[in-house]
Amino acid sequence: MMRAPKFVYRQAKNVQDAVAALVIEERAMLLAGGTDLVPNMKRRQQTPYMLIDIHRIEKLRKISNGDSMRVGACATLTEIANHRKIRSGYRALARAAQSVATVHLRNMGTLGGNLCLDTRCNYYNQNYEWRKAVSFCMKAPAGTDGHTCQQPDGTSICWVAPGSDRCWAVSSTDTAPALIALGARVSLVGLEGPRELPLEQFYLDDGMAYINKRRDEVLLGVELPPATPARRSTYWKLR
Repeated sequence: MMRAPKFVYRQAKNVQDAVAALVIEERAMLLAGGTDLVPNMKRRQQTPYMLIDIHRIEKLRKISNGDSMRVGACATLTEIANHRKIRSGYRALARAAQSVATVHLRNMGTLGGNLCLDTRCNYYNQNYEWRKAVSFCMKAPAGTDGHTCQQPDGTSICWVAPGSDRCWAVSSTDTAPALIALGARVSLVGLEGPRELPLEQFYLDDGMAYINKRRDEVLLGVELPPATPARRSTYWKLR
């Protein structure tokens, strides 16, 4: 049985409390559904000192429909897949959310967690002992058990593409392609205040630094443009 490493647990009272905790503790990570983070911790791919629980913050759980559709980062994938107005006006998002994993994981997994999924590859998505046996890659946590991501000669290796000097781990999020096609914008807030950007600008072409999100920022949710009868959408998943 793989066990998670020891960590400090903190339940955030509100978004500002979560931001403050991220600022104070450099090795803190946000916890919502935990369906990606907790397995990663057991495999020692992510080893935070502190987990900041945000899933009870009401502001982050809301799905509201006014001039546009706003979906909070802590809305579960099941809630999104079953939401009447999302199913009718933004069918691609509903189908994408419904295609994630199994119903048990969708009941816990959140929109924010799916958008911020850790990138992975066939090498990296293995347990700690397996990765240690063949030598860690550039994406492995530096300093784990005294090891770093560097090889003895000082170079870093991407085991998927050994001739490359960059990490080729990729994102497996389902909701992001649907939301980008629908023209969604993402909202964040951090120490420097709130900001908003098109969802396609939230992602970076790098397996290690893969999202445009500062360490102190909390993802609030996404906003979709008004639904129109003339626009139809769907989501097909090849796997």
